[in-house]
Amino acid sequence: MKDLFHISEDISRASGGVRTVVKDIQSQFPASQILTTLKDTDDLEAKAFNQKGPWLYSQELTRHLKSLPVDSIFHLHGVWMHAQYIAAKIAAKNKIPFILTPHGMYEPWLWKEGTLKKKLYFKMLAGSAFAKARYIHAITPDEQKNLQKLFPKAQVVCIPNAIRIENIIERDKPVRPYFLFLGRIHPKKGVRLLIDVFKSLKLLDFDLKIAGPKNEHSTELQNFAKDDQRIQFLGAVRGENKQKLYRNAHAFIAPSYSEVVGMVNLEAAMMGTPVITTHQTGLLPGWNNNGGILIDPNFEELEKAILESSNWDDLQREMKGKLLRDFVIQEYSWKVNRPKWLALYNSMK
Repeated sequence: MKDLFHISEDISRASGGVRTVVKDIQSQFPASQILTTLKDTDDLEAKAFNQKGPWLYSQELTRHLKSLPVDSIFHLHGVWMHAQYIAAKIAAKNKIPFILTPHGMYEPWLWKEGTLKKKLYFKMLAGSAFAKARYIHAITPDEQKNLQKLFPKAQVVCIPNAIRIENIIERDKPVRPYFLFLGRIHPKKGVRLLIDVFKSLKLLDFDLKIAGPKNEHSTELQNFAKDDQRIQFLGAVRGENKQKLYRNAHAFIAPSYSEVVGMVNLEAAMMGTPVITTHQTGLLPGWNNNGGILIDPNFEELEKAILESSNWDDLQREMKGKLLRDFVIQEYSWKVNRPKWLALYNSMK
């Protein structure tokens, strides 16, 4: 395979799921390298370049990309920053094949935020640059349809997000059962909806734990939820503590309005925990028949799902968690999806 470079403006923990996906793909192809403008100190497999301004413009990254051999492959992750735009321009000029993974950033729900600015950027700059990609990569069939509309002449391929197969840790049954949300706390994640529903279920003898880095939105939500002692904000949780939090939860809940197979859903399922999430995450319909629950992100459906799952006894919860874990291994593990990536990269000659 040719030299492979993953290019994204940000793979720090603040970038959320993009970091997880980029680092996971790189770990499956360890000879590849990540080029970025923002990273954490422990991201040793990534080379970072100075940047400035809201577009994260980087002369250093530009010079480096121009110096790379033409016998390379560029894999662009994300769509809105200088890193992806300049990589696409350089690749096209030097006839370097490249693939673009938008990571759900072109999903219809997200166009609602800053719509005019995004549409102008896409029409005047990014759209024509990205249209020259050898492949546009979608994570779900629905995203594939949306991307094909945006890039009608491009070859849009679909490979889902993938997860490593992990051993299940021993479960410590908590003193009080709890539902869990874990991830980046952003309006599109539906955390306000989750709190609304949970607060309305005043007789529910469960806690709700919300884990994720603190930001302006999490502070707003914490103030909104402060009158309910069952709701706890944990801040960022990582490593073994995160696995324990997943494993010990009665169920994981991610009521997202827009997602492309959120990695947290797969991580929770890998720990044998049932997952309530939305059709808008693009998960396969089989999720519903294999221990999980798929809903639309509205009050009534989320309330019904929480009440239904709160009635599971320990045996039912364990059975559903095992079913969902087996389903994720079958459909979303790297064992299944690495050969798809290898074939795609090998075809980029």
